[in-house]
Parts: sequence; C-alpha cells; structure tokens
Amino acid sequence: MEQKKYFISVGEPWDFNSPDGENIINGIIIKIISATCLIFKANYLLDFGGVLGNIFILYPRYTEDNFIELKNGVEYVAINGNLLVGDFDENENEEVLKEKSKFVLAGTIRT
Repeated sequence: MEQKKYFISVGEPWDFNSPDGENIINGIIIKIISATCLIFKANYLLDFGGVLGNIFILYPRYTEDNFIELKNGVEYVAINGNLLVGDFDENENEEVLKEKSKFVLAGTIRT
C-alpha cells in the first residue's frame, strides 16, 4: 500500500492551488499509524501561510470514518490535514506527530 498513489482533494482552503492544479495534492501514503492517523507525503513542498512542508498528518473528519477502510477498497475518506513542522521521524507516535504539526486543510484522501 505504501507505494500506491493517492491524492488529497482540498475543500478548505477553498482557493487552494498546487503544481497539480486547483484543490489537488498528489502523493503517497507513507504509513498508517492507526485507524485514525495517516502519514501522507506530497510530491512537492507546499506553503500554507508561511508553514512549508510536504508531510501531512491526516485524521478522519468524521468519527465513523477510518483509514483501514482505504486498505479495504473504500473510494475516499474525509480528512482534516495537519502539515508537519520540522523533520519527520517514522518512529514517532500519533501524539508527538500531532504536537509537531499545524492544521492547514480539510478535504478527502482518494485513490
């Protein structure tokens, strides 16, 4: 699953643009930490109000959703997305990653 290409469809901010176009961030899933925490790496660096990076810590937007569903073939999961501030360490847990990141977007993650 780690090498399968995914994309984030950005709903907020509503005027978001990336190198791939309006409201799209292409990349890959690096790791599913838990049913409610996923690490996504964009194909490029992005700037959200002065916060620059390409590693996103994603959380399901709705309590009934989870990231295990992506493994099981669900088309998309609604997400809240935090941009990691600083270096990524694959061994850090969900709590540490949340503390090291800033909320920047809402949308969906899709195959």
